Amino acid sequence: MSVTTAPIPATLPVDSKPSQVRSPRRWYLRALSTTVTILISLVAVLTVAIAIGSRTSADGQRVVFGQPVMTIISGSMTPTIAVGDIVVDAPVTAAQASHFHVGQIISFRATPGSPEIITHRIVAVRVQDGAVSYITKGDANNSADSTPRPASDVIGLYRFPIPRGGYVLVAMHTPRVIVMLLASALLWIVAGLLFWVATRMENS
Repeated sequence: MSVTTAPIPATLPVDSKPSQVRSPRRWYLRALSTTVTILISLVAVLTVAIAIGSRTSADGQRVVFGQPVMTIISGSMTPTIAVGDIVVDAPVTAAQASHFHVGQIISFRATPGSPEIITHRIVAVRVQDGAVSYITKGDANNSADSTPRPASDVIGLYRFPIPRGGYVLVAMHTPRVIVMLLASALLWIVAGLLFWVATRMENS
């Protein structure tokens, strides 16, 4: 009895549609678009959050998320602090305000109860009848301030500046700026979706 076998094909059938290799240029463009979209969205959300979180306290001081901040409007502390910078202070208690030393930078009221705040460096400490006061001076000024500052007028201890942050903080409270940032984030998101759809259609 003879046995016949079907011929074995030399090669296995393969998909007639060639595989597609993603262009490196297209990958970089997509990655760049996604990165920019995320950054703009984060900036927009952060801007809105800061605008909502910042307020003016009952004593006239600007507070951002509970942290006292002030915008510098004079050049008396240059180059340490420039005009337009935001000064971030550590809030102090009445007890802490009496224990500062020469060289520290403090923020104090121009006069008792005044909403005007001055940020200068301590150049001397005076103690009279148990009451502590500070002689202060702006780094850019030629002479010390004429009036000693009672410890009771000190409201904060300087921590660090945010360069040009005052201008940004003012802009954040402008409805036009907030709307533009949110619109930019939305446009980038839409552009990213359109780019993704176009890429899928091209590859299909």
